[in-house]
Amino acid sequence: MLRNIFFGLTLLIALSCNKEESEDIMKQENGIVRLSGGLYYCAEQLCLDNGDILVVSLEDIISFRSGDRVNVKYKEIGVNEFCSSYIDCEIIEINKIE
Repeated sequence: MLRNIFFGLTLLIALSCNKEESEDIMKQENGIVRLSGGLYYCAEQLCLDNGDILVVSLEDIISFRSGDRVNVKYKEIGVNEFCSSYIDCEIIEINKIE
């Protein structure tokens, strides 16, 4: 009986560790900066070449202009609650592509 409890706890810990690792996956992609005067929560975006749209904070892209091509490293945080087809992210690194 004690062995089953120990095995169950070990399995639970292993599964929770795997979840944390998968959430910390950093991605890298090229895209275009889009700054709009539209919806407040979705105004600053990166439209990636793979079709995804990242919602970012203005502080992350303040040095770029709308239409600039960029290469971005980021971590996905989740789906944006105000613009449901867009992805909230944390920008790790962003560079302009000439």
